[in-house]
Amino acid sequence: MQLSIILLNCQDLYIFMDKYKGEDLSTISPPKWQLLSTSFFPNKDLEKVTQLANLFNYHSPDLIMLTEVGGKESLENFNKYFLNDQYTVLLEASNSDRGIDLGYLVKKDLPLKPEMISHTKAKLENGKKFARGVFELRLLDNNHKPKLITLLTHLKSKLDLKKQDFEGRTQRVSEVKYLRKLHRDLSNQFPSVPVLVCGDLNAIIYKDETEPELKGLLEKTYLQDIFEIDDRDLEERITYCYFDSRRDRFDMQLDYILIPQKFHSMINTDESHVISFFPEVPIEYPNSLQEKLALPSDHFPIHCKIRL
Repeated sequence: MQLSIILLNCQDLYIFMDKYKGEDLSTISPPKWQLLSTSFFPNKDLEKVTQLANLFNYHSPDLIMLTEVGGKESLENFNKYFLNDQYTVLLEASNSDRGIDLGYLVKKDLPLKPEMISHTKAKLENGKKFARGVFELRLLDNNHKPKLITLLTHLKSKLDLKKQDFEGRTQRVSEVKYLRKLHRDLSNQFPSVPVLVCGDLNAIIYKDETEPELKGLLEKTYLQDIFEIDDRDLEERITYCYFDSRRDRFDMQLDYILIPQKFHSMINTDESHVISFFPEVPIEYPNSLQEKLALPSDHFPIHCKIRL
């Protein structure tokens, strides 16, 4: 079988609808949309939520991996009211102080059973926990044997508001070391099963530009970005655009699907790309911060197809 996967940092996907009374969501006004929630966190703009839903409904992936989800309630509401309840929702609270969690959506008609294991409370070598967490997903066959394992994470960002850890590097190094060990243990336990590392890694993996804290993850595990398999140029890998104070744009890849080299042949490289938010429209990157803010998310989605 060929499994279709989309990975996306969906940027503050808060969808709280505790006051929803069946209003038509296709015509509801933005102020009314916000009034459906009593949460401290404002709902993500309805237009952006609808655009994300259109993206997923168009591609109809078997597996959706999301970072920056505003809790299980938000993901359940997204699935129920915007994705026609097609998916099984798998999410547990992470360590984020912003309430941005990691979540999976698995197609209900997929002939594999999903099982999620949280590693969020693991103690790192620096004595701390993950800034967010790691969530392991196993897709099991009828004999309860895994056919695919994914480790979804959102590593510590480069923000250092307390000026205690420059660019969050020490924390990210500790998170990477735990992630590497977890990957090694799973690969040893299931040598014939691809174990993928996925998510927003908040650092760069690209040839000589790979940042130091991520080099160990690649060297010790034989993991490789799916876009490295056919040597894609950076222009084909961009998932994030940064605008500096001079309004200059810097393109980078922060989101990854990493697979061990021995399983490269399982990736359908011809159908694995960074994709547009808007179905049947070629991807266009923002030319200004204003254009970036108008997009459904500040990261771009990766669509991958893997043969199991």
